[in-house]
Order: sequence, then C-alpha cells, then structure tokens
Amino acid sequence: MGFLLGAYGKLAAGSRMRSIQARMLRVSAKLRRITRQVQNMEKMISRQEKTLTNNITIESNLAKQMAMSQMQQDPQLMKVLDKIGGYTTSGKLDKLTDDESKIYNQYQMSMNNLQFMTEVSTAQMKQQVTEMIEQMREQLLEPLKDEEDELQLEQDSLKSQLEIASNDYKACQEMEKNDAKMLAPSYTAGGQG
Repeated sequence: MGFLLGAYGKLAAGSRMRSIQARMLRVSAKLRRITRQVQNMEKMISRQEKTLTNNITIESNLAKQMAMSQMQQDPQLMKVLDKIGGYTTSGKLDKLTDDESKIYNQYQMSMNNLQFMTEVSTAQMKQQVTEMIEQMREQLLEPLKDEEDELQLEQDSLKSQLEIASNDYKACQEMEKNDAKMLAPSYTAGGQG
C-alpha cells in the first residue's frame, strides 16, 4: 500500500512542482521587466529634475545679468563708476560728491535687492520643480514599484511552495522505494525443503 501511495504522491508532487516552476518562470520574467521599467523611470525622472533645476539656475543668472546690465546703462551711474574706477570700490568712494554717493548707494541697494529677489525667485521655482517631480514619482513610479513588490512577494511565495513540493516529492519517492524493497520476492535457500 505504501508503494502505491508513494508512487501516486510522487506523481502529484512532481506535477505540482512543474506547475509552480512554470508560474515562477512567468513571474520572474514579469519581475525583471517591471524592475527594468522602474529603473528606467527613476533615471528619466532624475534626468528631468536635474534638467529643470539647471535651467532655472541658468535662466535666473541670465535674468540677473540682464537686469544688472540695464542698471549699469544709466548715464549718471556710468559717470560715477568711471570716477571710482569700475564696479569695485577699493576705497575710492571719497572722491564722490554727495549726489554721486547717493547714485552709487542707490545702485548698491538695487544690486542687493536684485540679488535677494533672484535668490527668492530661484528657490520658489526649484521648490515647484521638487513638488512636480514628487507628483510624477507618485503617479508614474509608485504604481510600478507596487507591482514590483507584489511580484517579488509572489515569487517568494512560489519559492516556498516549490520547496514544500520538492520535499513532498522526495518523501513520496523514499516511501515508494522502501515499500518496493518489501514487495520484492525473496530468493533465499530456506524456502526449499
């Protein structure tokens, strides 16, 4: 009886093992594909974030330079700057009259305001990019990562099921082998008389 149970159990466990292995192949293929998609999506989003951030920095610097250039086109300011030897002070401000000092101080205040406004504006735009990128990650990347996690769990479950089926197969194989020995005819000399 153990021989038949072992043989039938071995057959059933072997069939279950092949079925699990086939499912594992499909799940592994899907998992590899989804993992590649996740990696590609992460790279694409990171590239887009870097590009947008770099563009904001470049545009802010250009806007600041254009504003500075326009301020420096003021004929009165140009005279003051010529008198002190350019845009750096290097201690020559004492040559300026009160009106010229006033013009120069207004220029310095305008430059400080421009610097501050540029920094604030740049920070706000970069924050908007960060929020937009985070939204992209939630909408595009999270569903892929969720699917990847589900497939990984399924693959782990299938590995466990395969191990159980393999152990069942070995146990049934052993049962079949042990009972086969007991069913084998015995050719001993003691039976003849």
